[in-house]
Amino acid sequence: ESVGASLSFSSDKYRVRFSARCLQKDVSLVIELLGEQLRYPVFNESDLENLKKRRVGNLQRAKENTRAQAGGKFSRIIYPENHPNYSREIDEEIADVEKTTVTDISSYHKNNYGLGKTLVVAVGDVDNDVLSKSLQKALGDWRQLDLEIPARNISANDINSTTQYITMEDKTSVDMFLGLPIGIDRKHDDYYALMVGNYILGGNFAARLMQTVRDQMGLTYGIYSTVRGVNDGNDGYWSIWGTFAPHLLQDGKTAAVDQVSEWISGVTEDELNAKKETITGSYKVGMATTGGLAGQILRNAERGYEDETLDQYPGIIQDISLEEVNTAIKKYIDPKKLVIVAAGSVDETGKPLDK
Repeated sequence: ESVGASLSFSSDKYRVRFSARCLQKDVSLVIELLGEQLRYPVFNESDLENLKKRRVGNLQRAKENTRAQAGGKFSRIIYPENHPNYSREIDEEIADVEKTTVTDISSYHKNNYGLGKTLVVAVGDVDNDVLSKSLQKALGDWRQLDLEIPARNISANDINSTTQYITMEDKTSVDMFLGLPIGIDRKHDDYYALMVGNYILGGNFAARLMQTVRDQMGLTYGIYSTVRGVNDGNDGYWSIWGTFAPHLLQDGKTAAVDQVSEWISGVTEDELNAKKETITGSYKVGMATTGGLAGQILRNAERGYEDETLDQYPGIIQDISLEEVNTAIKKYIDPKKLVIVAAGSVDETGKPLDK
């Protein structure tokens, strides 16, 4: 606080990330603090118990969240339990949190924290010499670890079309997920064509889903589609998410499925060109700040791409043809295999609960 700097940490299934913001004159101090926190964390019982209480509280609230319930069930239908994109039952997560000990955490830190795969990106008024020397002093003699993200040759489930409803009383809205596994990762040749095609369907406020299901039909405040779960060699999935009043769920579901059918029939050149401009424009704007640029450089490196890819990306998107997009949509989106899960104040058939 005395120097106005910030240092934060986050994690996902495979990585721990740190982020810092400071003045150039404070780089050495911030990296010194970073080294201390990474190498010599203090694990004590009271802090752990407080953290566990907060985490369990968040998970308990997620049990009452219609979106979390629908999304979790959707993942458990399309993926096997040992797949990275599988979401465990919330009660299982709570049980794991409650049984975690300081010894568990200390042991994990000892076995999984160290140099070897560490990536550091700095953007702004950077003195490379100061940065390098500070990193060497803080982390240079840290233990070397040869950790790799495990190769998981695990495929999604072989699914058939199904619709399931999760009854949750006293909810004003119903969250619905509709989609299927696509069987490819980010580095597949068809990924960008499918991603751009998806953007036409539901990538932003001006996409087909919002323009029809929301603006024209008035069935929802929000409905979008996405391609996710494709990083680190994992076979991903495509899905639509929408939120509906219980009495509008069936109309909303029908409208979404109808839009998927029209989308599979083909998108237009005008739609493709418009979304290309949106995607590349957002990409460039996202790198207009030091934080945005640093984040994009880091993501690019984590995905195993060369530095040149940062400059090549807009061209990659612009070079995608209409035929490639329509072919990818037809290839990966099978309307006969759609999985639909909705959670909220509806019964097992999707009808609104009696008040």
